[in-house]
Amino acid sequence: MAVMPRGIRARAVLVAVSATLVVGIALGAASFVLVSRIALGSVHEIVSAHLEDVTAQLQEPGSNATQNLALEAVEASSPVFVRVLDAEGRTLAETPGTPAGLDLCTGDSSRVQEVATIRTTSMGVLTLCAAASKDRVREAERDVLLVLLFIVPLAIAGVAIAVWLAVGRALSSVEGLRKQAEAMTGTSDGALKVEPTGDEIESLGDTLNDLLLRLHAQSRSMRQFIADAGHELRNPLATLRVSLEFDQQPGQEPSLALTELDRLEGLVQDLLVLARAEADERPAMSDVDLAPLLNEAVRSIRQQYPGVDFAVISQPTVVRGDERTLRGSIDNLLRNAARHCTGAVRVGLTSSQGAALISVDDDGIGLDEADCTRVFDRFVRLDESRHRDEGGSGLGLAIVSATAEAHGGHAWALPGPGGRFRVDIPLGQPTQ
Repeated sequence: MAVMPRGIRARAVLVAVSATLVVGIALGAASFVLVSRIALGSVHEIVSAHLEDVTAQLQEPGSNATQNLALEAVEASSPVFVRVLDAEGRTLAETPGTPAGLDLCTGDSSRVQEVATIRTTSMGVLTLCAAASKDRVREAERDVLLVLLFIVPLAIAGVAIAVWLAVGRALSSVEGLRKQAEAMTGTSDGALKVEPTGDEIESLGDTLNDLLLRLHAQSRSMRQFIADAGHELRNPLATLRVSLEFDQQPGQEPSLALTELDRLEGLVQDLLVLARAEADERPAMSDVDLAPLLNEAVRSIRQQYPGVDFAVISQPTVVRGDERTLRGSIDNLLRNAARHCTGAVRVGLTSSQGAALISVDDDGIGLDEADCTRVFDRFVRLDESRHRDEGGSGLGLAIVSATAEAHGGHAWALPGPGGRFRVDIPLGQPTQ
């Protein structure tokens, strides 16, 4: 089955060329038939005219078929041969130079032939046979074919070039809009630069700008709401914690209310981190050595998950970034692995090709290939995590991804077995 090209430009050229080819073949066939008929009719007229001339000579009073009869061949490129037969079929006269054995009175597809019967006063009934070659018809047909073989490919090439340039010029405006949209970030409030072409592309650009304005307004409102809600919740949460801890008896296990309050405070903190990341609030950058930061995070997580065996391999690696947000991102990576592992987590820190690479692997079930990208979305709770999650907010990996992007890197996951997460951050220049 034929497959159409994926590009609009290529498809437009293919359709235009196909249409031109079909029209060219149809017009070429019609032209060929028309020229052939005209040329054939011209030869018939020549034969008929010569036959009428001979008939007129024979019907003159006192005319004799064997004397004073002009039967010379006409049209040297396509000579007309005439033969005069009596009632008994004997040849009385014929055009000089008539090929021997040439039958002028019976049908021959290679020649134009006409037969006429006349009555004369002196010779009775006579039969006139005339024939001419179709060489002129074949020459005309050959000339038409040569012209078509030159014009049709030239027309197809011209149409292909014209459509390619015209569609390319139209699509260049669309490509310009696409590149501008691709360069926009979630926090940019700019509009697309639309060229005043006065066509559908300009209308499309104006419509996209209207849509972008509405989306920017909604995005700003949502980010502002999250930030305001996070800030406003901090004070009542702090007051609630003081009240609950005041009622807590010394040596008593933390109450369920305190445990849930911890989760709520963690959720509020995660929302604030994401709000700052989306608002493109970049903190003051400095040189940060990730090795001690990673070791401190592992020591802290070990206290929270004493049953998990953490194996750490790291080397001094300096990046340019914010220590607080980097530490929070590492904490989220380690906490995610500790929650979903069976009993062991391997942590690595290396540098390669101008970037620091943090790897966190656990011995849990791991991710399917289809979930490796989706797991970094907000509040995504995969089936396995629903059964084994121990209080995560669903924002930890989203914070990891946002932090990596804010530092010029990115985060990704690899399919199982086992959870396999990677974060790379461009290296910085260590201070002396």
